[in-house]
Formats: sequence, structure tokens, C-alpha cells
Amino acid sequence: MDAVVAAVAGLPDGDVVLTTRDETSRKVARSARLVLGPERLGLLHVESPVTAWAVMLAGLVTGGLTASSARAVADVVLARVTTRALVSSVASLESPAPTFRQHAGSLLPRTAFVVDPGRGTVGRFQESLGVPSGGDMLVVARSPRPVVPDATDLLPRPADTELVAARADWPAARWFEASTIDGPLSWAVASAASTSHLWSACEVCGRAATETCIFCDITVRPAPTRAPLRAELPDQPEHQGVTS
Repeated sequence: MDAVVAAVAGLPDGDVVLTTRDETSRKVARSARLVLGPERLGLLHVESPVTAWAVMLAGLVTGGLTASSARAVADVVLARVTTRALVSSVASLESPAPTFRQHAGSLLPRTAFVVDPGRGTVGRFQESLGVPSGGDMLVVARSPRPVVPDATDLLPRPADTELVAARADWPAARWFEASTIDGPLSWAVASAASTSHLWSACEVCGRAATETCIFCDITVRPAPTRAPLRAELPDQPEHQGVTS
């Protein structure tokens, strides 16, 4: 928590969003907000695979976004992200749940499985992860030991980013994870921003919000219907930073 408080305190005045993806980090972010006060700190908690989360963070730091738009941007970006994981065992996997045969197959040597968390499916690895080739951002993370030897054709193209020393979400000794977005990331961000005419004003802080205000943690009332604004992003950024 001390490191988070120091990082936020070192930013210029303005709204800041703390993004988390597990309960431990969420508690740290909440504690930091208690120390610094809620006036400038929004909390965005999204439970997603680490590589998908990295794609989402790249969208959140797009210039011209307000801090209060973080939830809308995160939802739209993640809706367009495809994630695949290659794991050496599904014996301890709970979600998505493997079949009994797959569970038993994990006890055999040199087996591997492909997990699709979006569709909630598990299948035997057959030389391909099925990661789409489109999209302008491909992020990967892996365990120190490879799942399969000489697996040079797991991806349709070289990754744009590899998360070094990423914490494993998969209950397997060896794992590989990849996420990519459908189409340009900028399109997803602009799509989220174009719905701003549907956002409501928080009754406590007055910021625009979708469903729940990330600064006040309260549900906002639906906004009255009015003409849509321009789809392009605003020219002047109003947020000061996103800390994950």
C-alpha cells in the first residue's frame, strides 16, 4: 500500500484510477483510497486473464479519456478480446471445468490442454491455440518451463508484448497465455467514448458514469435519452493517470 500511495501522491493534481484484478490488490487499492481520500481516486476492479487485462490497460491510457470513462472503456475493450491458455494439466482447474476424461488425461505425461475462458471450454491441444490473427495488439505470458517443446507455431504472428514474470492464474506447473483484440484498439476505445451521451451524472460527485461510479461506488440512475455526441475522442485529456 505504501508504494501505491507514494505513486499516486507523485502524480499531478487530477483524477487517478487504480485498476485491480484480484482481491488482494483490490484491498490494497481500497486502503490507499482511505489514506489519500476518495476525492481523486477511482477504483476499477476487473477479473480477467492477465494478458487480457494488459490489453485493457493499454486502452485506458489512451489520450483524451476522462478518468470516469474507465469502466465503459474496460467493458468495450474486454468484450473484443480473445484469450487462449495452453496448460500442462487441468486436474486442478475449476473454471471452466474439465470433463472427467480430461481430468484423467492430465495424469498422463506429455499432455496439454487449450482453455478458452471466454467460451468456457477446455480441449486437448492439437498443435494450435486458435488465437485470431487479426487485431493490432497481441500480448502473451508464460511459465518459466514451456508447456510443449519446440512450440514455435502457437501464435499466428510474433507477440507485441510479453509480460515478464507474470503471476500464474492457471493451476498448472507449465502454462502459456495469449490475448488479442479484434480490430484496432483505438476503435474499441472510440466506440466506448461514443456512448457518453448515455452516461449519467453521479449524484454524489457529479462525474459521468456507467451503471456504477468508480469514485463513489454507488449505482447511478439512467440518463435521459438525448442526441449522441461525436464518436471521436476529445482533444484535451482530463485524467492524470492510471495505476495498476
